[in-house]
Amino acid sequence: MKVKYPLLSFAALCALGAAAQQANVFASALTLNKTEGNTVEVSFTLNADCPEVAMLIGGKEFDLGSGARGVNTKTVTIEGVEGTNLPWSIRAEAQPVTHPVKIDDKTTCPNMDFHHARCVTLDNNLESPFFGRVYVTESGHTATSRTSNGLYVYNSAFEDITGQGDMPYTGNAGFEATSASPQRVFVAPDALYLCDWSDSHSGVWKADPANLHADFKPVFQGERDPDGLISNAGTPIAGSIVSLWVDGEGESTRLYTFDEDYNAGGLKLPILRYDIGTLDNPWTTAPSAVVFDNANGLEVNGASTIIPDATGWWISQYRWLENAAQPALIHYNTTTKTEDFNSATADPGGVLIGFSHIGGLAINEDGTLLAAANNDLIKVFEIGETAQGAPLLTLKHAIAHGLSTNRIWSIAFDVVNNLYIANDQGAGLASFALPNNGENRFTTPAHKSQRISIGDGGGKTGDVNGDDKVDVEDVNALINILLGKAPATAAANVDGQGGIDVQDVNTLINTILGK
Repeated sequence: MKVKYPLLSFAALCALGAAAQQANVFASALTLNKTEGNTVEVSFTLNADCPEVAMLIGGKEFDLGSGARGVNTKTVTIEGVEGTNLPWSIRAEAQPVTHPVKIDDKTTCPNMDFHHARCVTLDNNLESPFFGRVYVTESGHTATSRTSNGLYVYNSAFEDITGQGDMPYTGNAGFEATSASPQRVFVAPDALYLCDWSDSHSGVWKADPANLHADFKPVFQGERDPDGLISNAGTPIAGSIVSLWVDGEGESTRLYTFDEDYNAGGLKLPILRYDIGTLDNPWTTAPSAVVFDNANGLEVNGASTIIPDATGWWISQYRWLENAAQPALIHYNTTTKTEDFNSATADPGGVLIGFSHIGGLAINEDGTLLAAANNDLIKVFEIGETAQGAPLLTLKHAIAHGLSTNRIWSIAFDVVNNLYIANDQGAGLASFALPNNGENRFTTPAHKSQRISIGDGGGKTGDVNGDDKVDVEDVNALINILLGKAPATAAANVDGQGGIDVQDVNTLINTILGK
C-alpha cells in the first residue's frame, strides 16, 4: 500500500510552503512542446505547489513527480501507447484543505495590488484554450502603479502570462477615468464581454481573448444621454451596466444585463436580454426581452450582481442593512414570475446576509455553493431547495477576509472551489481555499489543439484546430497563429521543423492538395 502523505516534522511541513498546504490544486495551460519518438515534452501551469502530478494518456498514467506553482515543463517517455491525435490530461493532487484559509492577497502576491478592482473572474471552461486564466478590471488606478483603467490578465498562479506589466488592455474602448469604467467581465465560450457602469461611457464591449491587443467591439450603438441611457431614433437601447451574463455562442449568443438606466415602460433596474448572435454590427434596437421587471420593487440599488440557475436568476444588491422590502439577495423564478427567495425573510432568526457591502456574489461551477459579501465576511452557503422547490441557503462558512476595506464588488470561484474577491479603495484582491469533502485532486484535459501522436500512427497531421480533420479551416487557424491572433500550438508546427513559420503553411496546403 502506497503512503501518499507520510507524517512530516513541523519544519518539513513549513518547507512545503503555505500555498501547497492551503490551495485546492489544478493544472491549466497544458501545452505539447515537442515529440521525439515516444518521448514527449509538455508544459502546464499549477495554481499552487503540488506534491503529486501525473500525466494520463491512452488509458495509462505516468508519474511526473512534484510541481511548483507557476509554469512547469516535464519530459516523459510514453510506454505502451500509440496513436494519432491522442487526448491527454494532467492530474494534480495535494493534501486536502480542511478549513477555509486565505491563500494570497496583495501582501503576498504583488499582482493582486489594485486600487479599484471592480471584477475578478476566471475562465473555468475546460474546453477553452485559455482555461485557468484570471481576468481583473481596474477602475480607479490613482493609488497604485497601474497606469490606467482597463483589463488585466493572469494565469492561475497569478503570473503576468501575457507580458502586459502595468499597462491594461483597453481595446481602444476609451474607458473613463472613473471608478466604474470598466466594471465587470464575463467569460463567454468565444469572447470576453466587459460592461461599463459609468454615465459617460455606459454599455458593453466584446473582446477577443486570443488577441487582446485588438479593438474591443462595442455591443450597443446610439446617442448617450447624461445619465448613461443609449438610444437610437428615440428608442431606448441600454444604459449603465453593472453586471452581465452571456449564454450560447456564435449565432445563438444571448447577452443579459442588469441595467441602471433603461426605463422604457416604467422599468427600473430590470434584467434585459439581447439576442446578439455573432454581433456582426452593433445592436441598435430595443432589447429582445425583459427577463426580470422588478415589479415588486425589491431591487433599489444599481450595485448588484446577476447569476442564472436552472429556474431563474439570483440577484444581489448593496444594502447597508437588508430588510424584507429591500433584501440583499433574491431569487427570481422566470416560470412563476415571482421572487421565490428573499434573504431578509429566509432566516427565522433575522437577516441571512445583512450588510451586503457591496453586492458581491458568486456561485461555483457545479451550482452547489453560493458566496455573498457581508461587511468583513464572505458568507458561503450550500444551495438546496425547500419541499416546495424554492431555493434554500444553508450557511456553511463565514470567512473573515481581513482586508482594509469591506467594499467587495466581485466574487469568483475557480474550478476547484478556491474563492477570489475584488475589493476597492486600495485593498486589492484576495484568494481563499474552501474544503472539498476531503479531496484535493483535479484532472485537467489538454485542449484538442494539443493532442499527441505517438508511434506508427504518429507524425504531424496538420490538424491545427483540433477538429480531427485537415482542411482549409486548419490553414486559417495556422495563419491566425502566425499573425498573433491565436496562441501557438504544437499541431501548428506542420513540417516538424524548428519554429512555426510560412513553411508550415506551405506544407499544410500541399498536404491538403495531396502533394
